[in-house]
Amino acid sequence: MSDLLTMWERAGERLDRRLSGLTDAEYFWAPVPDAWTVYEGAAGWTYDYDFAPPPPAPVTTIAWRLVHLAANNWIYWDYAFGTAAKAFPDLSVPSTADDAIQNWRASAAPVAAWLAAATPADLDEPRPNHLGENLRAGHIVGILLDELVHHGAEIALLRDLYLRAGD
Repeated sequence: MSDLLTMWERAGERLDRRLSGLTDAEYFWAPVPDAWTVYEGAAGWTYDYDFAPPPPAPVTTIAWRLVHLAANNWIYWDYAFGTAAKAFPDLSVPSTADDAIQNWRASAAPVAAWLAAATPADLDEPRPNHLGENLRAGHIVGILLDELVHHGAEIALLRDLYLRAGD
């Protein structure tokens, strides 16, 4: 568990550093036309999503990636360790960079807290998930860690591109 906790914390700290100073302009910046993003719809703020996305996968904004990271954390965690009552439409979608960062941090905190106390037996325990069959708790954490590293790197690249878009 200490290795998983260390990886979770390091990946989260790296993303936190990458998000430092994120503006709303960067948050919503679309690097290409028709990029998936966060937007205000008839029922409030939402974001583009298809399961599974069409090939090739759409380019997404930082807003989309950050909301997606938090949504996955909230949903996987609710199914594995909570009420298993939440669905993606139930989640609030932040409309600002600051709110999205706070939402992502809040969604990551239960994972870190659980890992800090987890035993090897806890990691092997079968847990429900929103996609169907039970998965080992360690597998669920692995999915969330993979998403954190994957999308964290993409967010860093999008920030680099945004900063150089006017060059």
